[in-house]
Amino acid sequence: MTLETMDFAALRARLEDAPGVIEALLGALPAAGLHFRDEPGSWTPFEVLCHVTDAEEHNWIPRVRSFVEGDGSGGLPPFDREAGLRRYAEVPIDKLIAEFARRRRESLAAFDALALQPADFARQARHPELGTVTLGQLIATWVTHDHAHAAQICRALVRCYGAGAGPWQAFFRYLREG
Repeated sequence: MTLETMDFAALRARLEDAPGVIEALLGALPAAGLHFRDEPGSWTPFEVLCHVTDAEEHNWIPRVRSFVEGDGSGGLPPFDREAGLRRYAEVPIDKLIAEFARRRRESLAAFDALALQPADFARQARHPELGTVTLGQLIATWVTHDHAHAAQICRALVRCYGAGAGPWQAFFRYLREG
């Protein structure tokens, strides 16, 4: 999908759906699943939720505003990808799920208040690592980020519960990898 073919209303709808997806995956999960690390260096499902919750406050909307308020010559604010793991480490899962949902609602309200037009998605800014990027690319990345982390949670849960699948493990790619 290119900037010209993106349906930003559909992307926004995916952003709105994400808290429900996360709640469905993690809401009633026992501690063994929440804190399962499927490979060294990977995040547990709980840590993924800590990260995406933190990104709602410190990444997406601050960067969107940089595009809208800047002239294209400024840089995007940096984002510490692991700060949320520290910030939310002691928050109970039900409260963290609710916090992610609340922050996402706030993010979408702020996004909607900007009343962006199609031409705005071509606005440019400098990413601290990637160089010149567009607002449209950031929005697509926001949606991709949600989907990638939902997949990461699913992969961890497949590996957590799949350990008991016996010979059926052969049917699951995530159980054959890593």
